[in-house]
Amino acid sequence: MPKYSVCITTHNCGRTIEGSLGSILGQLDNRFEIVVVDSLSTDGSREALKEFGARGKLKLIERGCSRGKGLQIAFENAAGEYIISGMDFGDTYRPRLSSFLDFYHTKCEGKLLHGLNEAVVVAPRSLIQSLGGWRDLQRSEGWDLWSRAAKAGAFRWTIFILTESRDRSSYQAQTEAHPERKSFAGRYWHQYEVYRDYLRLRRRLFPPGSHVRLGQRLVQVLALASLPFYRSYESGPSDFTSQEPEYFVDSRDWWLEDAIREGDKLERERTYYRKLLSGFAKQV
Repeated sequence: MPKYSVCITTHNCGRTIEGSLGSILGQLDNRFEIVVVDSLSTDGSREALKEFGARGKLKLIERGCSRGKGLQIAFENAAGEYIISGMDFGDTYRPRLSSFLDFYHTKCEGKLLHGLNEAVVVAPRSLIQSLGGWRDLQRSEGWDLWSRAAKAGAFRWTIFILTESRDRSSYQAQTEAHPERKSFAGRYWHQYEVYRDYLRLRRRLFPPGSHVRLGQRLVQVLALASLPFYRSYESGPSDFTSQEPEYFVDSRDWWLEDAIREGDKLERERTYYRKLLSGFAKQV
């Protein structure tokens, strides 16, 4: 039985899926399994995943569903004692997952740990089960789970760089995987989904005092009008953010040595920590 289950939900990541999946598989041993829910991709993703599945590299489930529902389906079909979520086939990953898990077990055992800016999360299966798992949301499905973990006193976050830096070409490749967002209507539909699911969770749409454009107001009205057709959920505090100082755990001692060995210039890490420490100082 695997110790760790990597649960992934995906849709139309055909241009990046092989490189991304290869970078994940290269870090895994017999302690891991990968469970993927593909939401009926139409760009060749399913065929690539079926090939990996036939070679015993992953368990594939095909189901048209939201991202949150897909993660829940993957979770229900996983066998690991610990669940890793948030890995995305639009990214390639540095060989730091083992260090990330060592940090988790040393500093955050039993909690839900969120790697800020990476969205990679690790938590015990028992904790996710007790929190009710993922809900049927297309957007904010991660925030919803994290906020419930925080309410239960079980949320932690850190800065742990796991992904490769995205250059222009890789960003374009990821964008091309979602051509529906290139059009005017596609961009507004994406914004509508974000607003709708924020409202379903009673999240604040706009920061106090912020300037809200007319287009944003129109999308907000549409999202509000559609709420009777969707289930709403009780979550954690509506003003919960995943960057609150009380939940932070410093992980630099775990990734710094890896980064130096890899010849990394640490530019992203330094930038994140400067912003982080500056933000904390303002709150003191």
